[in-house]
Amino acid sequence: MTLMDAESRYGAVSRGVHWIMAILLLAMLGSEVWFEALEDTLSEASLMAWHQSIGLTLLGLVVFRGFWRWLNRSRLAPPVRWASVAKWGHIALYALMILMPLSGLAAALGEGDTVTFFGWTVFAHGPEVEWLESSGEDVHEVLANVLWLMIGVHVAAALAHQYLLDDRIMKRMA
Repeated sequence: MTLMDAESRYGAVSRGVHWIMAILLLAMLGSEVWFEALEDTLSEASLMAWHQSIGLTLLGLVVFRGFWRWLNRSRLAPPVRWASVAKWGHIALYALMILMPLSGLAAALGEGDTVTFFGWTVFAHGPEVEWLESSGEDVHEVLANVLWLMIGVHVAAALAHQYLLDDRIMKRMA
């Protein structure tokens, strides 16, 4: 098992970060459900602290993943006939994965809330900035819906490659 990507398969780092992010993204996109399920057990502030911590973790992971992808840029290329679509699809996913936590951060800062990362204060409580809170929340919600759509397209494309085009592309990330 190699850490770096190879011509026929993603390396251990790319695969590990991909699947960790996939699990965390699905948990975050479903956070409305687990917020409601845990609202009697944990306070809203506690739930939001977890949401912020996981969101900031995802932001760090996507930055690392982008850097790792850049390091491995010449090692693994999509099939030529799909290269442009794959490139733009991945750019859209990366943009969404960066903008989601930034819009959430804007909403939290606009609300004047303390932003924490697993108990460590990243931004202390501050003044409420209504326009920042409102626009941050609106953008965060829209981006969440678009991200759900893009994840669906990403999964559909992987399944199409695997079963319709029979190019075994999913084996590269497994």
